[in-house]
Amino acid sequence: MAEVQVVTIGEAMIRLTPPDYQRLETAPLLKVHIGGAELNVAVALAQLGVSVAWISKLPDNPLGRRIVQEARRFGVDTSRVVWMQEGRVGLYFYEKGSAPRPSLVVYDRRHSAINTLKVDELDWEFIGKAKILHLTGITPALSDVCRHLVAGCLLRAKERRLFVSFDVNYRSRLWTPEQARATLLTFLRGVDLLICTKEDAATLFNLTMDAETIARQLQATLRIPNVVVTHGDRAVAVTPQGTFSQTGYPLVEVDRLGAGDAFAAGLLYGVLQNDWELGLRYGLAMAALKHTIPGDWFIGTKSEVETLLQQAQQRSVVR
Repeated sequence: MAEVQVVTIGEAMIRLTPPDYQRLETAPLLKVHIGGAELNVAVALAQLGVSVAWISKLPDNPLGRRIVQEARRFGVDTSRVVWMQEGRVGLYFYEKGSAPRPSLVVYDRRHSAINTLKVDELDWEFIGKAKILHLTGITPALSDVCRHLVAGCLLRAKERRLFVSFDVNYRSRLWTPEQARATLLTFLRGVDLLICTKEDAATLFNLTMDAETIARQLQATLRIPNVVVTHGDRAVAVTPQGTFSQTGYPLVEVDRLGAGDAFAAGLLYGVLQNDWELGLRYGLAMAALKHTIPGDWFIGTKSEVETLLQQAQQRSVVR
């Protein structure tokens, strides 16, 4: 396979969803999607024409093959996925609620294949030729093995002078704020770009100021050159090149899962162009569009994103 610009590493799961707001207890059938933060990012980047690879560990069975086949269908390089003969794919069930009933996520991912993945099993000659390595805080929350995996990936990436992007992506079902803070503080000093929601900054780092001040605090205390903080439909980036902020779009929600990953993909697209403002605009546009698409993946075209950006510019013209 040709060299890629971005590599993402993490778990993908089979997502099972009752249709039409039904309850898991009574639904006669479940819709099947593929979900996983790092793969979500990879699929969204591929829609923009970015050459991107996703790496994980999967069992060589119909579920593992389905994940890879779906990812390939949308243009993601899966050539470095590590296969195993035994093991399982993680599952999660998403029961979509309607106010006042909240949506519900039920995980069944314990002992999934990625929990046996070691850093030495990865093709670092292939990864080292990329421009960006993207990781999230979900992976180290899965197990001790996965914490060692992420630590090893960060060390290898630093040796190869890879630009490392890290999305905090805190999941309260996987670990406590105290566990997440202790682990992430040991990892984050080695990254080049940190993506964090305002809510996660408050939960993990006790930062409750405005988004720009939070970003500056994280940049200074963690010595991370580039920090992006999101809050609802707003995002701010604090970088050595300056501070950039952007507001998103009104929307009608169909499925919010994966919207943060669509934002991360748009942001990384801007990083590849060395344009933070472009990254924020693309990220917020892609996050808004993802809210309208069932499933975890942003499925669309670059022209659709640019059309939304142009419409926003037209609305802002003063006549």
